[in-house]
Amino acid sequence: MRILLHPGFHKTGTSSLQRGATAQMDMLGSRLQLMLTPDLIEAARAARHYSERRTDEYLDHFTTEFQHAFEARDSSDRRPLLISSEVLSGHLPGLRGVKTYAATPILARSAVNILHRYYGPEAQITVWFTTRTPETWLRSLYWQNLRAQRLTEEFEPFRDRMAPAADHARIVGEARRCIGSLAQVETDRIEDIGPEPLGPLGAALRHLGVTTEGLGALPQHNTQPENAARDFLALNRSAMGDKALAEAKRKVLRRYRRAEQSDS
Repeated sequence: MRILLHPGFHKTGTSSLQRGATAQMDMLGSRLQLMLTPDLIEAARAARHYSERRTDEYLDHFTTEFQHAFEARDSSDRRPLLISSEVLSGHLPGLRGVKTYAATPILARSAVNILHRYYGPEAQITVWFTTRTPETWLRSLYWQNLRAQRLTEEFEPFRDRMAPAADHARIVGEARRCIGSLAQVETDRIEDIGPEPLGPLGAALRHLGVTTEGLGALPQHNTQPENAARDFLALNRSAMGDKALAEAKRKVLRRYRRAEQSDS
């Protein structure tokens, strides 16, 4: 039994992988089991809470909910299993006071323990992190924070404040120490795998030993429109109320999406 646990990081091609896998499940279904965030709703919520508070109580809650997510699954199904949800790393850094991925290695170890408990000690588990160059990752993180909350600071102070979250190599190293011999810990840079026809989905399938025969090339998703950060910063600094601000952001996003569609 081969299992690939992909807990992020955020803004490293996770949406492309998940949408691509979902779109191609007619072809992949005989080769692969797939679990995404909708299959892990309560565990994902608990992971976010743990990343905020980092207490044993919240970690125990995550462990319980992650275990619940597998109770209705057939443990005798030996098809490789891909579990992909960046929320298993906790909150997007910048939200709810979360500034680093310090919770991620502990959450991953807990998840690996549950997987071994359910699928047996012989299960071959890999914890796989997609990573990104710090500067480009921080710009994408800034854009996502501008969308998700009323962030009003310029990029430069945000970048300096959130720099520890961009040190993906340090978190991966900590995950290796934390998980030990329970699972392999592997990484791929999105700059390397993103341009491939299947993007990060192709890399995930390689890790699982799953053939890509018959799969179609996938478009990139969730790219940041040019000047979007500037527009959202101006909206966040405006005097409009929260409800009006949310609607204004939706309109801006719709405008950018229409422009993308007309260019394609």
